[in-house]
Amino acid sequence: MSVYANKVMQPVNGFTADLIRAVPTFEKLRLSWTHNHLKSEGMEKFIEEFLPKIRENNPRVQYLLHRTYTDCDPFVVGEYTWMRHRKKRVTWRNEFQILSMVEEIMAHTGDYREGKRRRVQNRLPRGQELWDTETMGHDVFEIRSKWKADAEDLACFRSKDHPHYIYRKYPK
Repeated sequence: MSVYANKVMQPVNGFTADLIRAVPTFEKLRLSWTHNHLKSEGMEKFIEEFLPKIRENNPRVQYLLHRTYTDCDPFVVGEYTWMRHRKKRVTWRNEFQILSMVEEIMAHTGDYREGKRRRVQNRLPRGQELWDTETMGHDVFEIRSKWKADAEDLACFRSKDHPHYIYRKYPK
């Protein structure tokens, strides 16, 4: 094999470990693998080579490393707010493939529903959102007496100030 062909075959995503930034909803990165096992060899190399760079650039993320001596498949699990998660099996993968999976997990928000083939869901669970259709004609945070002659309270929290207020258009 020529030197040129060897250079072409090498992965080129190793530099992205310095560029990975987690989305604001990302909370934990959980890595689990079997110690001294061939199918977890890529995970051990990833932890030695790329994880320190990722940890340095993402200090607010919690990292959980679980190494076991019983035979099990290595996994990369990303946990997000609202109890969402993404799980990837990294059996027989090299460190560059695991790096691309970690990059994918840290760049997306998770899905709060169970299922293998669910796409990434950016919306919050239904009970955490406030729709404009629910507040038509009244403000859900406004408290009035039955005489409706109260002075308006300017310090009262409004629906439009809610952090997860969503404007929905009516279908025609």
